[in-house]
Amino acid sequence: MRPKIGHINKVSLREPLLGNPFKRAWKIKKDDVKICKDCEFRYICSDCRAYTEVDNDLYSKPLKCGYDPYIGTWNEKNG
Repeated sequence: MRPKIGHINKVSLREPLLGNPFKRAWKIKKDDVKICKDCEFRYICSDCRAYTEVDNDLYSKPLKCGYDPYIGTWNEKNG
């Protein structure tokens, strides 16, 4: 989930904020994200979707989330 939006010295702050990749990601809700949509904590957890399990899939489960809502457990690395 790392779209290229421009070099900090070559674009204004406004340009990336108004661009399609940023706007598309901004509109994604937890109810749209795989795994998160089934999680009981989706409305209170922090949003860590900057890192996803599947690169270039904005709807992939957050890589740094260690919770499995299907069995209700946290894994050791992130729990």
